[in-house]
Amino acid sequence: MVTEKVEKAWKVMAYTAKHQERLKEASHQKRSGAKLKNPVLAFSLSWHPEQKPDRNAMMEAARTSLAKLGLTDHETMIACHSDEPQPHIHLIVNKVHPRTGLVACLKHAKRKLQDWARDYQKKERTMYCPQREENYRKREEGRKTRYANPAIVKAWQNSHDAKSFVQQLAAKGYELAQGRKRLVVVDPYGKSSNPTRDLKAALGDKFKEQEFRDRLAGIEPSSLPTPEAIKERRTAEENRRNERLRAFEEKAAELIGKQAGKHHEERLSLANRHHQRIEHKRTELETFYCIGEQNVQINRLQDQLRNPGFVQRISFKLFKTDRKLERALREIEMQQTDAKRRMNEAIGTLKKERDRDFGQLERMHAQEIEELKRRLDAWRPSDRSRRVHEREHTCDLALGRDGPGLSR
Repeated sequence: MVTEKVEKAWKVMAYTAKHQERLKEASHQKRSGAKLKNPVLAFSLSWHPEQKPDRNAMMEAARTSLAKLGLTDHETMIACHSDEPQPHIHLIVNKVHPRTGLVACLKHAKRKLQDWARDYQKKERTMYCPQREENYRKREEGRKTRYANPAIVKAWQNSHDAKSFVQQLAAKGYELAQGRKRLVVVDPYGKSSNPTRDLKAALGDKFKEQEFRDRLAGIEPSSLPTPEAIKERRTAEENRRNERLRAFEEKAAELIGKQAGKHHEERLSLANRHHQRIEHKRTELETFYCIGEQNVQINRLQDQLRNPGFVQRISFKLFKTDRKLERALREIEMQQTDAKRRMNEAIGTLKKERDRDFGQLERMHAQEIEELKRRLDAWRPSDRSRRVHEREHTCDLALGRDGPGLSR
């Protein structure tokens, strides 16, 4: 099933996930195994700002990436975006197979996507991420590769003390928190990670854990929030943002509806005004050129020629009066043809004026629609931290830092 209605798509996907056991039973699958807690896989594919793929190319990339993960037959919502400098698409995949009820095996999904991206770059003959090639060569040689979060690495490199490190992280939507045993970094999606692990992976022997402890010595761990507290705070903030967005969307729908109604009334009023003007002119010209009287004469002459009486038939044969009637009919028809031509010219002028007025009205409506769109864009609540994170992550990939680009 293919649909462009988001609400319908997620309802179908939710139904599939909720009825997993029934699908297994219907397809004669084993019903054993752990209960599925998260039925959704979400990831995004981003292009470099220099690249300008069209919608078909983006959809083809989505299909081939799903095939690489073995998810071709799974229900997927795909959104193509061009609201950032880099074109990108978001994919939300139902892990539950719609026919068998089996859960997709996503082992090594990040590595598979990296291999897919590598093949895609080779096909496109581009090289925006040299680190991906380096990691591939290491894996081919049997050496381990470790992912280093570029946001954490960049924050470390661009800071000189604890305060600047925290500020650099916050600029990208990350927060420093007190974990169970050590300091951790919480990303914009709520995932916690050990920053020393990322720094070791990126800097190797150049990084020393003692240096990390020394730089952050000015921070009292007890003053930092826990990852759970950050998650609760962000959830509350997200709820407030969603409430503001809901109120905005209601107001936007109201304004758009009012504008559409106003435009409809203006088009209808203009159409009625010109219709009345044209019909009034038509009636005036028909009276001036005596079109009604001419029609009566034409019908009378045609009837005399088609259905002559006994006396008329004798007159036609003896005195050729039918020719006189035919000449009179042709003269009246010629007069009427000329009159109608003049009428059509006059009415045609009015129709051109009507078309001109409609063109001006449509241009005015287009300007008003664009102006309302600009106003709504200015009023729209924004989620700055998430957008900053996506923009920074895409730039890091373009600069050659190999990352997974995958969230579950």
